[in-house]
Order: sequence, then C-alpha cells, then structure tokens
Amino acid sequence: MRNNDINIDDEIQILGQNRHKRKPQSISNKQKIIIYLVCASSVITTLICSLALLLNKEKEPHYQQIQEVEQKEENKKEQEKAFIEILEETVNDVPMYVYIPHNASMELTTELPDKSDSSIIFVAQAADFRADNQGIVGDYVLAGNQLARGQRKEGFCAIIDNQITIGMATKTDFLSEAIAHNGYFFRQYPLVNNSTVVDNEPKGKSIRRALAIRNKQVLMVESRSRESFHDFAQALVDIGISDAIYLVGESAFGWYYDKDGTMTTFGKEKENLPGTNYLIWRAQ
Repeated sequence: MRNNDINIDDEIQILGQNRHKRKPQSISNKQKIIIYLVCASSVITTLICSLALLLNKEKEPHYQQIQEVEQKEENKKEQEKAFIEILEETVNDVPMYVYIPHNASMELTTELPDKSDSSIIFVAQAADFRADNQGIVGDYVLAGNQLARGQRKEGFCAIIDNQITIGMATKTDFLSEAIAHNGYFFRQYPLVNNSTVVDNEPKGKSIRRALAIRNKQVLMVESRSRESFHDFAQALVDIGISDAIYLVGESAFGWYYDKDGTMTTFGKEKENLPGTNYLIWRAQ
C-alpha cells in the first residue's frame, strides 16, 4: 500500500475572529466640550440645590424665632391687660361676688366717671354724704386736698404713692401723709380689723359692699343677697379677709370691665348729687 503524504498547514485560522484588531476611535473636541458642559451643569445644579437647602434651614429657625417673639409679646400684652376678675363665693349662706383688679391703680374722684373711658375698669361709690347739705361724711382727701373733716367713722382707706392701706383708727398719720404726698383718703364704717368682726350701729339688711384685703391683695366684695352689717362682716372673715371697710351699698351705681372687655353695671344710675364720690380702679 502506498502511503499518501498529508500536508498540514502551519497556520490555523479560527473562524469568526478577525486577523487584524481595530484601533480605538479618538473623542473629538466637540464631544469633549459637550461632556464638560454636562458635567459642569450637574455640578452647578447640585451646588444650587445644596445652597437652597442651607438657606431654607437658616430661614426656618428665623421664622420660628419671629413666631416666638410675637407670641411672647402677645402674652406680655395679655398679662399687662387691666381688668376685673370676678369670683363667686358662698359661706354661711351668704353668697358674694369678689372683684379682683389686675394691672390697675386706685384713686378717688368727686365726679361721675365717663363710662366710655376704657382705662377705668371698676367704679363704686366710696364715702357716704349727708342728706341735708350733701357734704361728704368724714375725712376726705382728693389728690392732696382735704375736702371734708370728721372722725365719727373709724374705718379708713389711704392711697399714697399707689400704696393702699385699709385700717381702723380715729386719728392716723395716714391722713397727713395723704395730704403731703398728693394722695387720697376717705372714711367709712369698719367691717373687719385684723381678721376680727367689727360691729356697727346701723341695723337692717341691705346689699353690702366692701373694700377689703385678703392675703395682702386689695379687692372688693359684694353680697348677692341682703345682709346685716354683722353677717356680712362675719362672711368676710370666713373667706379670709383680714381688713375691710364699707362701701356705699344697695342701689349705689357702679360698673366694671371683665377680662373680655365686657362692661357690667350694678345699682341704679341716677342724678349725681354734689356729695357723691367714687372709688375707681384705672389701668396702669
């Protein structure tokens, strides 16, 4: 058998593979500019967003601070508002209104106050006056001027440099001090002295009013039913009043403004006689 020679090619070709590799294409200048602009735009957008967030974060506390300041100012105005607080208290079957002034100072006047004057938050008649000559009964000092004299009623109230003193004495230095310091002074029946009931001559029952001190706070009290001097004075002691003098009661005219600014009158409004005088609380 003759053997046939087999020729084997030295080069082996792999199907599907190119013999020569292509060189990578280079990026044009135009493409580089586009890529740069896109990247720059992205960076600028990120910076703008970050700055906006930072500014918002800075504004929020500032806005909150403004709100807090406004709230504090509103609270301050509310705290400084002048008004009468009204409480209802009952003891030993004696119902009473208790009027507590806030942010106001007390003074006297011999003229009927103007009801449209919003600075006046409480008005009540103070000293009695005579029916015959309409003169004020007892020592009476108005802004340093003594308009009447008399010590028959031992109870007194002195207002000197916005300091209010309620006491019981026939003679007292508070009278001369009120004159010297352009203050106020008037006399009335004493009801309570040093937490002790003071009995008075007048009998019968009536709507009673008092200028009083409780826990070092000056306030007004009015009975909601007709009471004798003694029963009213005892009720004052029972609610913690340490000192009190009488204010003209029954139909004597007056009014007050509550926290909502609502005016309420009591008594009967009638002709203002020459001797009529008033205790008023005015906004500070």
